[in-house]
Amino acid sequence: MRWRVQLGCELADLAALSAGESGCHVGSASAVYGWLDNRDEIASRLGLPSDTPDDALYDCAFKAWGDEADRHLIGSYCAITVLPGERLRLVRSPWSAPPLHFAAHGPLRMASSVLRALFAAGVPREVDYDYLADQLAQDHHDGEPSGWYKGIGRVPLGTRIVLGHDGWEETRFYDPTAVESVRLKSDADYVEAARELIDRAAQVALGHCRRPGLLLSGGLDSAIVADALLRQMPTGKRLPSFTFGPLAAWKPAPGSDLFADEREFVRAFAAMHPGLDPHFPASEGHDFDYRLRDLYAACDAPTANIANVGILHGPWEAARQAGCDVVLNADHGNFTFSNSAQWYPVELFSRGRWPSLLAAVRNHPGDPRSLGRKLLAHVGLPLLTPALRRRVRDLANPGMGDKGQLLSLLTPQARADHRRRRGHRLADSYRQPRSRREWIMRVWHSADSGEDLDLGFERLYGMRRRDVTAWRPLIEFCLGLPTDQFVKGREHRRLARQLGKGIMPEAQRTNPYYGMQHADWQMRLGARRGELAEYAARLRDHPFLAKTVDLARIDALLTNWPELEAHDPVDALPRSFGITRALTAASFIGYAEGRNDF
Repeated sequence: MRWRVQLGCELADLAALSAGESGCHVGSASAVYGWLDNRDEIASRLGLPSDTPDDALYDCAFKAWGDEADRHLIGSYCAITVLPGERLRLVRSPWSAPPLHFAAHGPLRMASSVLRALFAAGVPREVDYDYLADQLAQDHHDGEPSGWYKGIGRVPLGTRIVLGHDGWEETRFYDPTAVESVRLKSDADYVEAARELIDRAAQVALGHCRRPGLLLSGGLDSAIVADALLRQMPTGKRLPSFTFGPLAAWKPAPGSDLFADEREFVRAFAAMHPGLDPHFPASEGHDFDYRLRDLYAACDAPTANIANVGILHGPWEAARQAGCDVVLNADHGNFTFSNSAQWYPVELFSRGRWPSLLAAVRNHPGDPRSLGRKLLAHVGLPLLTPALRRRVRDLANPGMGDKGQLLSLLTPQARADHRRRRGHRLADSYRQPRSRREWIMRVWHSADSGEDLDLGFERLYGMRRRDVTAWRPLIEFCLGLPTDQFVKGREHRRLARQLGKGIMPEAQRTNPYYGMQHADWQMRLGARRGELAEYAARLRDHPFLAKTVDLARIDALLTNWPELEAHDPVDALPRSFGITRALTAASFIGYAEGRNDF
């Protein structure tokens, strides 16, 4: 039996290796791709030189600690190790890691971060239509070792898979809910401890960069990270940042509280930080399908959850032009110090903390409803069964009982097939979580998506990507904090707002709204609706798409296009997300099956 493994962009042949040869030497039995953040500490503990290659370091850690090695290592990495008995041991680190796919084909057992390596070794390129339909139905196979192609699995985060002659065994070695409670003496102590960890996370990220660039929004997360990076960078070094926005001609409706154009907040923030070089690339032409085929060619997978990512190309293009080697971001900010503690209503209700509950719900961000309706939505609905929740939603907001259908545009037959296939696994992701544990599992699964897309952007633009807020010690600290560090009285996302004092404009620090990245959908899609209707019509020639995507509804939505931007979700969601997700899924099938008609 032979092994083929590809990690990152280099192909290695591990056929001649066995665990018996895998001492701490140059002929390593492991291949590692990604970042080992505590490599100096691990090298010291193992008595190794600090410049020991990552592959050899991993080998020695595995020899010393066995399967516990990945609990000692901190970073964002995937690893493959040859074991006795012609088996492959496959691992992805917790919370953040490059992709790792695996397959068995004839006598070969294969693993690769890049899907194309498996196809080159003979694995058929056959799209798993059921998996694709599930993604459209908002059923994302959270934490499961399945993927976009038949016969090819993926290693979930914090999971170990051993691949051998007789199949594979899966073990989740990391439990994201097993966090220790953090209890300090005062609010000031929590803020100080969080800031120290954010500074350390910034140091770790900068240690992997020569010229970093930062994706910077007008919110709390990336601004706090930007401040930490600037304080940790060497004197005289500057930090370029990159911020996208809606089309120049787009304007929010009068009186709207929509937070869609973040550039003014970024300009004001940059004025307070002279070491920041802000860039604002134009977004014209960067629609949902911009460079989609190029992304497919880079990673052979569609966008994460089949979402709209065209707007992200502008910052990446600008970062490459600025000479950056690593693109930094703060994607895990809402999982960490900028946590909104979505579980707080049910927790406060169950603990009988009525005054605290009323104050927090009354001031819940972005919710203009009456107090009674807020209590029903944030406390009552999460405690109901899924069927009752849908009925109550439909009574209160006709058409909103099944939000997933507004986003999916599946045919009735496709939805029935999905229920028969996956009904026992369905979860209502549109209700608020009823506990901190449930919330942690949701964000854990959310973190375990989009890794192929991230690698695709890296390969397309020739730069690495790093999430500063995905550093495991920072995540575990924040998951253990008391709820009132995130929500207390009128103040929501409390810890982040405390961290933001003095480092950003007050209008930015106290802004209660979340940004919306696709606010100009009516202008973008409306200008192309004839072209999109012709594209959708061609999908009728594809057996799977014709029976899965409600093409008649897409035609009707494009024909009856609103002259002004629709704000009712029943009208807006099928157009802004339903159409684009369906057409993105079709373009992926067209790419994977070598078609030029769509």
